[in-house]
Amino acid sequence: MMRFDWRPFLERWSTEWADAYDPQRDGHRGGEECAAARWLGREAADAAGIAAAERRLGVALPPSLRSFLAVTDGWHNAGTFVWRLAGCADLEWCGDPHGMRDIWLDGAADDADEDLVRMAGTWSRSLQLAVESDMVDVLLDPEDVDARGEWAVYTWAPWWASPPERYPSFRHFMEDMYRQFHAMASDRPGFSNDTTRALDERVEGARLAALRGEHGEARETLSEAVGFGRPRAARLRQQIDALLGTATGAEEGGSLADPYIAHEAVPLSCRAQPQFGIHREESLTRRYPEADRPAVAETLRAIETGTFRYRADGIFGEAVDRARALARRAEPEAAWRALAAAVHAWTPRSADHIAPVGLLADAYLGPVLTPERGRLLLSTPRGPGAAGSAPEPVGAAPADGLGWLAKESRHGFRIVLIAGVEPSEVPRLLGADDVTAVQPALTAGEAWVAQPGGEPWEARTVVRFGAAGEGWVFAHSGRGTDASQDRFASPAVRASRGTRAVTVTYEPPGGIGDTTDTATFHVSYAEMGEPRFGVTIRGGSRTTTGQIPAELTPAGLFVGRTVTEGLRGALDGIASYFGVTVSQEAVCHGRLDGVETRSWLREPKAGESWAYWTRS
Repeated sequence: MMRFDWRPFLERWSTEWADAYDPQRDGHRGGEECAAARWLGREAADAAGIAAAERRLGVALPPSLRSFLAVTDGWHNAGTFVWRLAGCADLEWCGDPHGMRDIWLDGAADDADEDLVRMAGTWSRSLQLAVESDMVDVLLDPEDVDARGEWAVYTWAPWWASPPERYPSFRHFMEDMYRQFHAMASDRPGFSNDTTRALDERVEGARLAALRGEHGEARETLSEAVGFGRPRAARLRQQIDALLGTATGAEEGGSLADPYIAHEAVPLSCRAQPQFGIHREESLTRRYPEADRPAVAETLRAIETGTFRYRADGIFGEAVDRARALARRAEPEAAWRALAAAVHAWTPRSADHIAPVGLLADAYLGPVLTPERGRLLLSTPRGPGAAGSAPEPVGAAPADGLGWLAKESRHGFRIVLIAGVEPSEVPRLLGADDVTAVQPALTAGEAWVAQPGGEPWEARTVVRFGAAGEGWVFAHSGRGTDASQDRFASPAVRASRGTRAVTVTYEPPGGIGDTTDTATFHVSYAEMGEPRFGVTIRGGSRTTTGQIPAELTPAGLFVGRTVTEGLRGALDGIASYFGVTVSQEAVCHGRLDGVETRSWLREPKAGESWAYWTRS
C-alpha cells in the first residue's frame, strides 16, 4: 500500500486556514502565530524523537501517526473543537481520569453487552491525542487494529448525546477534521480556494448528472461536497434522498421569493414537522422571514387537513392533476403511470432544483410516490432538452381483487361495493343524514381513530372510498362488529337505490364484545333499494335469505372450510362473481376521501334491550 503523503495535504490545509483566518474567531490558542507562519504544524520530529516516544509509551505507534510526526510534531486547530494535537513529547496514555468506564457501565445497569464493555474501556487503554480542546477526547485505541497496523481513533465530548465516534485510522481522523474546517468556514465571506472551486465544479457536474438520470453517481459526489459544507450540495442531495425515502429531514428557512423554497422546500418541511405539540407552527415558521410566516403556516395547515395540492407548470403540471384525480379514486398504479409518462417534460423552478420533491407533500400523490417509484423518477432524464421515456412500472401489475383483505384485516373490515356510480356519489348513498361532508385524504389510521357521532346504540363508521374496477366503487372501513348482531341492517339496501350494491363484512375471532371466540362473515346483495339475498356465517351457524347464486352459497364460498381458514378464497370468489377489484395499495398505504356513514344497525324496537362496547 502506498504511504500517505502528509506534506502537501497539511500545507494545503494550513494555507486555506490562514487565508480564512478571522482574529475574532481564531485569534486564541496560537491562531495569530499560525496565520503569520501559514502553518498549523510544528517542526518535524526526527526518527530519534519518535523512537524515544515509543520507548516511553511501551508501544510502536501506528503507521499513519508515525509518518505524520515525521512531518510535524503536533498540530493546531484540528477541526473546530480540538485546538492542539499532541506531538511526541505530549503523547500520554489517557488513563480514564474522569472514570468514564464506570459512568458508561453504571448507566447500562445489568444490560451491558460485550460491545458496551469494550467501548467503556476505551479511555483506560488508549492514547490521548488531544492536548487542548473544547472538552473533546481524541483517543487512539491499541486494541482496535486493522491488517495494516493502524489503530482506530475515537472522539467524544461530554456535550455529545451519543457514544464515541470511530475513525479507522489517524489519517481518516485528520481528513475528517479537514472537512470539518471547510464546513465551518464555508459561510465566511471570500472563502474560496482551489479545493472549494474544484468541489463546486463537481457539484455542478452532479446536478447535470442527476438531471440525466444518473442519481447514484450524483449522490456520491454531492455527499463528499456536503462534508465540506459546499452550499449547493446539501439542497441537491436532499432532493435525491427525499425521493429515495432516505431523507432524515427537510430544508428549512430562506425566503419564499425563491421559487424552490416556496413550492418545494416549504411543503417538505411542513410534511416533516412532528404531528403533535402546542408550538408546532411557531417552531416551524420562526425559521422564515416574518413576512413569509403566514404563508408557511397556511401550507402547514393545508398538509395537516389533507388539502395541500402540489402544482407544476406545463405538460407535467397537467399530468400531476390527472394523477391526483386517479389517486383520489384509489387507482395509485394508474396515477403513477400518468406521472411517469410526463416526467421528462418536468422543468426546474430554479438552478438547484433537480426533481419535483414537493409531490411528496401532496395529500393524494405523496403516498403514490413510493421509494421504488421515486428511484424510477430519478432515473428518468428530465428538464429542458430531456427526451426520456416513461419509467418502467415497479414490478408486475397488482392482482388486487378482494382476497388481500383476508391478510390485511386483523381487526376485521366492512366494505360496500356499489355499481354504476362514481366515487363522488358515495357520501350521498352511504353518508349519515346529518353528516355528509367529505373528510379529505384520510389514511387508514386516521379513519380508524375518527370518532363517529350519533346515538350510543348506533354503529356509524368512517369509510374511505374510491373506484373498485370497471363500473364499481367501494367504501371500506377497518372496524365493526355489526353483522354479528341481530339488529344488523346491510347498507347495501339503501346504497342500491337506482343501482345495485354488495356488503361484505368480517369480524375475526375475539372481536369487540365476542365471548365465543368465533369469526363472523357476511355478504349481502341488493338491487334498486330491495334486498335480494344474504349469507351470514358465525361459527357453525349459517343464515341465508333470498335466492343465493350457487357460487355464493356457504358451501360455494368456503368449500367445507371454516370462515377463518377459507376467508381469502371466499373473498376471491365474491370479487370474481361481481367483477370488482379494490387496490390494496390505496386502502393500506394511500390517502382517500372519507365520510361518516349511517348506522349499520337498525334502531331498537320497543322492548328490545341493547348493549355496546368501546375500546379503551
